[in-house]
Amino acid sequence: MYIQNNPVFGDPRRQAAEQFRRLQGQAVRGKFWASVVGRRRQLQNLYEVEKSIGVRARTHAGLQLVPISQIQGSEGRCNDFDADFRPLSGHTLDRWVGVAVARSHDVSLPAVELVQIDETYFVRDGHHRISVAKQFGQLEIEAEVTVWHGTTANDSHN
Repeated sequence: MYIQNNPVFGDPRRQAAEQFRRLQGQAVRGKFWASVVGRRRQLQNLYEVEKSIGVRARTHAGLQLVPISQIQGSEGRCNDFDADFRPLSGHTLDRWVGVAVARSHDVSLPAVELVQIDETYFVRDGHHRISVAKQFGQLEIEAEVTVWHGTTANDSHN
């Protein structure tokens, strides 16, 4: 609360909104250049991966610290964030700013919810928390993890 009234630091909401706009600009430019050079810069879509692997089992793995670098996909929010979890759309501004301000005031935020497939994680809930954490240099995030096991060639021989 002290930071909000201290003119040296400025208004945390305004600062977070400016950070959001910088990141959004970077994400939009990155998306444009990726399309020009033919590179994919999107989060992987959990629904598409689920179809391709043929999920045979889901196991709750509990609360874990997950490296943010291994979170590479999303359930339903692939158009809202780029592959670096920078916001692509302005409609996420208020939520992103709220999370950033809470983080700056050391407010404890709930664990994110992730699906793990092999070594890759997909976000079910917590996109904004991951985006803010990543932009502030956090390397790991607390997550409730569910592991999805796909069918393999070996399964068809049993």
